[in-house]
Amino acid sequence: MPKPPTPAFITPEHHLGEMVLILLTRAPDDASLRAASALIDNAAVAAWALRPDALVPLTQEQYRQLLDYFVAPNVFDLALYLGGDRTQIRTLMDHIAAELDEALSHYPAPKRTAE
Repeated sequence: MPKPPTPAFITPEHHLGEMVLILLTRAPDDASLRAASALIDNAAVAAWALRPDALVPLTQEQYRQLLDYFVAPNVFDLALYLGGDRTQIRTLMDHIAAELDEALSHYPAPKRTAE
């Protein structure tokens, strides 16, 4: 049975240095990367579902883009630290919400656009 592929992380260019540093520091194996990636994906969907009113205009994809743009390295590092443990999803969800709250305290809330 072939082993599952190592997940590809879509990282904004301004985070590449931090992401490389995390990879070099934590030195995760493929299984750890897959588990961390799955934890991030699940926590991001759950955090989007419970997003605050200010972020209601965002689609799930837009929420994930916002997350990646502002805090990808922080979320990735915590997911690796947690070992990709799915029982820790609430910890990562809370971290995502707090990080985005902090980032958005410096910017106006997104507005719903006409479709």
